[in-house]
Amino acid sequence: MKKKLTAAILIAAEALSLCGCGGMFDKEYVAVSYYEVPVIEEPEEKKITVKDFSGLKEAVLDLVAKGEADGVIRFNKAYNGDCSEDIGTACWDILSQEALCAYYVENIDYELNEGSDLLEAHVHISYAGYGREPGEVIQLKYTSGIEDHIKRAFTEGKTRIAVLINRSSYTAETMEILVGRIYRKYPGLAPQEPKINVNMFSGNGIQRLYEININYGMSSEELKQKQEQLSQLDPFSDKDIDLMGEGERALLACRYLKENCWYTEDSQFNNVYSALKQGIANSEGLAFAYAELCRELNLECYIVYGQREWKDYCWNIVRIDDEYYHVDMGKCLQNGYENSVLLRDENIWESYRWDLSSYPECDGKLSIKDFPEEPEKNLEKN
Repeated sequence: MKKKLTAAILIAAEALSLCGCGGMFDKEYVAVSYYEVPVIEEPEEKKITVKDFSGLKEAVLDLVAKGEADGVIRFNKAYNGDCSEDIGTACWDILSQEALCAYYVENIDYELNEGSDLLEAHVHISYAGYGREPGEVIQLKYTSGIEDHIKRAFTEGKTRIAVLINRSSYTAETMEILVGRIYRKYPGLAPQEPKINVNMFSGNGIQRLYEININYGMSSEELKQKQEQLSQLDPFSDKDIDLMGEGERALLACRYLKENCWYTEDSQFNNVYSALKQGIANSEGLAFAYAELCRELNLECYIVYGQREWKDYCWNIVRIDDEYYHVDMGKCLQNGYENSVLLRDENIWESYRWDLSSYPECDGKLSIKDFPEEPEKNLEKN
């Protein structure tokens, strides 16, 4: 048994949860004591050797990132610095300045073994509960890489993900908005729009960790069942899409909804599932469904949030041969294709309002009159 110097750095878990705030703590203290403790034996290959303070911090943070409860760090004989001071400073800096630690680390303590050939720090890390699993945090440099991870979370039905972003100016509120926009961009990933709640943990500078909680409004079993039903839907299996032009494909998606869905103003029918499986949807649900059908048909399509006749309303903008057109499926289901499909901006100024800066200009030359009434009938697969 060897004599060791032990420094324990303790921070209240509540003070570490820096949701939407800066890097100041309500409570903090360092307790130093000397006592006899058993030597912790670690395999040689697991011991990390460091030569300076920067490497020391990196080694401790690497243990946290991997979710390790224990680790041994060796100080090189030519270590540049004061080992006993640096290990305490490194642990404190990581606890107080790293968003990852604010998220799920309760305490970091260490023992310095002064009797070995190389001075060793035996580091111990205790983690917070609340379902936060060490080693499962997604790490990104910038916010631009988050979309694929959010899409995957929706697809897999995850109810919580944690994303550490080294450079982010997003608040918890703006991250919630971003996640909502990603769902609206890919509405087929979930049967209905989930409710999003984000907790933010701040680190040094503009480092942020976001705990994104996702509520699908249904049990995991029901969610999986509905996702499978949507994935099995193949509305164009009897059509040879490759022989169709983009305009014909855009109209094919219109006709599918017109033949298989009813329009309602009831807000509960505002999703892809209600439109494609239940056969009833409001303007938002129809816009989601049309966008998903266009995706199946390899067409670029936007969901527009605006107003019609001064009431909140949704429709689509679709790209056909490098030109853009408005498509209002709610109006199409009620009144037919004319004055609802393949419209230009000038066609709808009087009745519609939308943010012009957020969507492409619609000034295409086509109209519904340029297409046969049923262009897809001759393109059915044999």
